[in-house]
Amino acid sequence: MTGILVLILFLLMVAVGGERGAIAVLVLCGNVLVLAGTIILLAKGYPVFLVVFLAAVIISYISLMKQNGKNVKTFAAFAAVTGIVFVLSIFIYLLVWKAQSGGMNEIQSMQEDIMYFYESDIHISMLQIAVSVTILSALGAAIDTALSVTSAVYEVKQHRPELFQKELFDSGMQVGKEIIGTTVNTLLFVYLGDSMLLFAYLKKGGYAIETIVNSRFLFQELSVMLFGAVACVLIVPFAAYCVAYVLSNESGLKKSKFLHKN
Repeated sequence: MTGILVLILFLLMVAVGGERGAIAVLVLCGNVLVLAGTIILLAKGYPVFLVVFLAAVIISYISLMKQNGKNVKTFAAFAAVTGIVFVLSIFIYLLVWKAQSGGMNEIQSMQEDIMYFYESDIHISMLQIAVSVTILSALGAAIDTALSVTSAVYEVKQHRPELFQKELFDSGMQVGKEIIGTTVNTLLFVYLGDSMLLFAYLKKGGYAIETIVNSRFLFQELSVMLFGAVACVLIVPFAAYCVAYVLSNESGLKKSKFLHKN
């Protein structure tokens, strides 16, 4: 059944998107291969933090450069995403380490089948895995937001070539303000929808609200969603600055026109 749904998705992407849809399918397959390679490297004991950061950079490059072409928009978006991933990785690691939220939560520890699965020692730090999951979960929305901002600023520059860097940056910030709300709401509903069954289980179990609020499982769920939202918000000034800087630079502007033609 899963294969059928995947096939339907691919066919719809090609039918609706045409050539761009076919490229999107190839990019999606490439990202899946990168994730598969990441899992293999983690299983072999390579440093989790380094592997996931490199995977995030490669996924960003494939998603931006291969799907949308090499131009000033994708270059600025790629630079912004890489910077945000690096900065957020530090804060995510510190927060997850402080909260000790890696590994099984309270609900998983009560399930015998999961306990049996976790009896084997896989020699991987669960804290690092928690950090990795949070970083990769925030990546997709950050890429989309960054490209939206850089594309809008690029179009503004094409129609108003006399604008300076500060004015271009302000334009990017204005675009970001328009899309932040819908992007954060999308993340909220995705993660809440995924957790509805879990909350229903807790309600039937009679857990007190203070127990739920202070539980590890709630932190695990909310931290992924909240850091994804934080990434979407922080990527706006990063992306606006990057594209404004490149477009305001004379050589960068010439390069962007060349790349745009290609």
